[in-house]
Amino acid sequence: MKIPSNALACRTLFLQAATDRRGPVLFGDNGERACEAILPFLEGVPFPEIYLEFPLAGDSFLDVTILYGEIKPGTRFDSPSAAGTEEVIDWFAKARAECSDISFGYELDTRGNASPGSAAVHFQPRTHNELVMPFCRALGREDAGRLYTDLASRMPEGWPLSFFGLFRGRPDSPLRVCGYMDHPEKQRCTEDSSRLEKVFRTLGFRAYDSLMLSRISAALAVSPAAVDFQFDILPDGTLGSTFAIDIGFRTEQSEAIRSSFLDGPFAKVMNLFESWGIADSRWKLVSDISLTRSIPVEDEEGRTHPFGLVIQPHWIKIRWIDGVLRNAKMYCLAHAGLAD
Repeated sequence: MKIPSNALACRTLFLQAATDRRGPVLFGDNGERACEAILPFLEGVPFPEIYLEFPLAGDSFLDVTILYGEIKPGTRFDSPSAAGTEEVIDWFAKARAECSDISFGYELDTRGNASPGSAAVHFQPRTHNELVMPFCRALGREDAGRLYTDLASRMPEGWPLSFFGLFRGRPDSPLRVCGYMDHPEKQRCTEDSSRLEKVFRTLGFRAYDSLMLSRISAALAVSPAAVDFQFDILPDGTLGSTFAIDIGFRTEQSEAIRSSFLDGPFAKVMNLFESWGIADSRWKLVSDISLTRSIPVEDEEGRTHPFGLVIQPHWIKIRWIDGVLRNAKMYCLAHAGLAD
């Protein structure tokens, strides 16, 4: 078998995710539409990280996020959703050559029959805050860069910002900023929810109550791995009414993931969320999405290489808006490529 194209690999991963009647239950009626929306973003680049995003209660749908590492200057994506990002692609290609841990990508809302419109843009500078303003300048949104860097300078110990999402075409929409809570801070907030309240007050976040604080601590307590957090910054620099945490899962082989969903750490998290009413029984289908497989392929010279196909649960997002807990959302990582 020859090395498969990115498009073929993507379709294979989507088929794995949706087979055995999982597709309609988890993704509603837009799974295939989401796959088609991704394909233009796979041309001329190494296979990116693709995240399938779907709720675990309420109406079923599928959104996608596409994240790139290495990318060549001059790369263009034949999708109207990418229009207006040409300059930032070229800027990122040069910046990535010097900072190998940064990433850039698109977030696509594929619900409904209409075009997704202008894709939201995702940038992960990690600790390279000096790159935020040049990135936003290349995108024509210096205002967003100032909002991010201002909040980054005010974050307390253990709460460093790392990445953000910018909704293009909607200048009045909030800037979504995210960071990784370090392990000592996670432990402190698990043991004492008043620590969370202190952080919120320091940052000027007021949309919480005592139940929300106690549930954040409870979620941190069952988290088996890293946790990140999310705030919205309004155009005037104040924080919006949304707060979220993402509970990450350790990377595992497919059988270990299925076991964890049966009676291990995944099950503990999901049973808690089901008891809160933000997930229903559909979460039990998620472990069967998992695939970690290597197949032999031949390059143009006839040499054999292992080609990996991976799709697995990566994290669960829970969020509060005005202090009200909303339905949980699952994020599955899909990736493919030569393994050597």
